[in-house]
Amino acid sequence: MDQGFIAFDALHVSWLLAIAIGVAAVTYGYVKALESARAWIKRVLAYSILLAEGVKLLVVWQLGKPLLFYIPIHLCGLAIVLLMLHAYRPFALVNEILFSLTLPGALIALLFPGWTDETAMGFLHIHSFVYHGIITAYPIMLLASGELKPQARQLWKVGLFLLVVIPLTYQFNAAVGTNYMFLNRPIANSPLMLIYETFGERGYIWGLVLVAAIMWVILYGGYAMVRAAYKHRRKLSNS
Repeated sequence: MDQGFIAFDALHVSWLLAIAIGVAAVTYGYVKALESARAWIKRVLAYSILLAEGVKLLVVWQLGKPLLFYIPIHLCGLAIVLLMLHAYRPFALVNEILFSLTLPGALIALLFPGWTDETAMGFLHIHSFVYHGIITAYPIMLLASGELKPQARQLWKVGLFLLVVIPLTYQFNAAVGTNYMFLNRPIANSPLMLIYETFGERGYIWGLVLVAAIMWVILYGGYAMVRAAYKHRRKLSNS
């Protein structure tokens, strides 16, 4: 195959199903694993995306593509650092970023991939799906095991993190002509395009902020509801 693919075509849907099965399998295995095995699983996943990203840059260079546009500066690219930190020294901010940014970002990337033009079943195509599958699985397995317990009151730290990262990334994009984190313009055929069309070019960033706030309400509200239902069910089973 020397052509790309179309979002939600048979190939894309097949990848989504395979990733869903993979995430479920990894999560089940992690929940059932001993503490020592869990540490091993986390480090394997962290090193997997680190090594995969290194190989990706080599492949990009070999293919003659501009490396400047493939640096892991996207939000999902920062997951490399986050997973490595969590695998060795987890702390509250990393946990919150994994839940509030990495997880929804990876899911959106899988549903509305930005690599549709890459050769179908080529290295970059496979890498992108597997990479985003791993960074989706990581926070989900932590949630399922109870190691990750999102706390909305910690979101101010995530906000500070974004206040540092977003302006730096925006200025980098403006200086070299890239579009990391899709801050300068939306990716075609994605929900970002709707934000751009609604708020316009000047209001695009503020539109992203508003949508992020709404997304957090849904994420944290959904988590609170699931947790409350789980506690209620346990209370009924023990009574």
